[in-house]
Amino acid sequence: MNPTPWYKQFWPWFVIAIPVSSMIVGVIQISFALNSPNDMVVDNYYKEGLGINKVIGKRNLATELNISASIAVDNTTGEVILTTENAQEQILTLNFYNSAISDKDFNIKLSRIADNQYRGSLDKSISGIWNLYLESAVGWQISARLNLTDSNYTQFKL
Repeated sequence: MNPTPWYKQFWPWFVIAIPVSSMIVGVIQISFALNSPNDMVVDNYYKEGLGINKVIGKRNLATELNISASIAVDNTTGEVILTTENAQEQILTLNFYNSAISDKDFNIKLSRIADNQYRGSLDKSISGIWNLYLESAVGWQISARLNLTDSNYTQFKL
């Protein structure tokens, strides 16, 4: 009986395929790690820590002024209606931050249309979960989390 060469048998190729497939998966993971954005990683922790003191001061000012707000977003028309308590400014800034992708972040200016009511407009339709920060030129800030998958309405908290 004439034995078949090793390269024509199943088991040597099966044994070779396991480490080769592991190397291929490793190369793919390394390429994803090197080429994907790292928006959630902060380069300078010290500067971020100093910035927290400013944010705390802005939020304390909002607490002292007893400022609160609620927002309604109409994705069909792009209209944003903000109802506030104790805000006296003519223009407020509403910052939209996406928690995962910083390229989606944007802000809009809200103009006063009546007592305790402001209006702004979105350039494009938005969806998903957003962190909102409402700021004034006076220096106060309040924040909220808007989940557009559940509702188009949220209440700001101090």
